[in-house]
Amino acid sequence: MTLVTTITRFKAKIGFEDQLIDALRKFDNSNSISWQILSLGDSEYAALNTYDSIEDRSMDVVSGLDWLDSITPILELYEDGSRTKAFSGIVLHQIEIDNI
Repeated sequence: MTLVTTITRFKAKIGFEDQLIDALRKFDNSNSISWQILSLGDSEYAALNTYDSIEDRSMDVVSGLDWLDSITPILELYEDGSRTKAFSGIVLHQIEIDNI
């Protein structure tokens, strides 16, 4: 099994932070084996998703584009005009600690 993690950054327009967080929570993350939302400060957030395979990640890319179009009005564009900053990679090492 080759795990893949994607990190996608979003920047909310001032006053729309709660709406962005809500939209991130409501996105269908069922293809992920885990996901988190991080606050980066200055109205910027990151979604971290881990997948069992690149194929599972690819399925979220397709549905994610329609979802991204729907939240574009609440996003502040980055300097290069993009709506997000994202990268993915193969997980080389992972430690899971069970909560007992």
